[in-house]
Amino acid sequence: MKIILKQNMEKIGQVGNVVEVSDGFARNFLIPQGKAISFTAGNFKQIEYLKKREAEQGEGELKEVKELAVKINNISLEIKVKAGEEGKLFGSVTSKDIVEALLKEHGIELDKKKLNLKESLKKLGVHIVPINLYKDVTPQIKVNLISDSASEQETEDTKKE
Repeated sequence: MKIILKQNMEKIGQVGNVVEVSDGFARNFLIPQGKAISFTAGNFKQIEYLKKREAEQGEGELKEVKELAVKINNISLEIKVKAGEEGKLFGSVTSKDIVEALLKEHGIELDKKKLNLKESLKKLGVHIVPINLYKDVTPQIKVNLISDSASEQETEDTKKE
């Protein structure tokens, strides 16, 4: 069955694309959910209008995203963590921890799914984490993991004096 997509759908297509899907998938899922409409000449004209409107909105969003990318590229986050003697962390730093630190320190709110963190950070030092903000906009944030034990030792030394 030929349908016209009303939403971007992963592995199927973009808004306004005319795609061929199985009859059951179209009738039982896509059309009732409002994600697609059946293909007719009138519906096609309507979708062309929606595409044009979305493109205009996309240009405004792209400008905002590029400004945010410049801010993010200039940020260097410092996260204090507990670590062993060889620089291995007790636990790990996940994308959730990075997003929370970014919000707390810089007021930038991101979805943790946008961070392109292949696996959790498990060693002290500086790590570069790419962020997928938009199609071709991927700024990188520097995350510096520093040991929390150094500050604990300083407080213990001041207590002894």
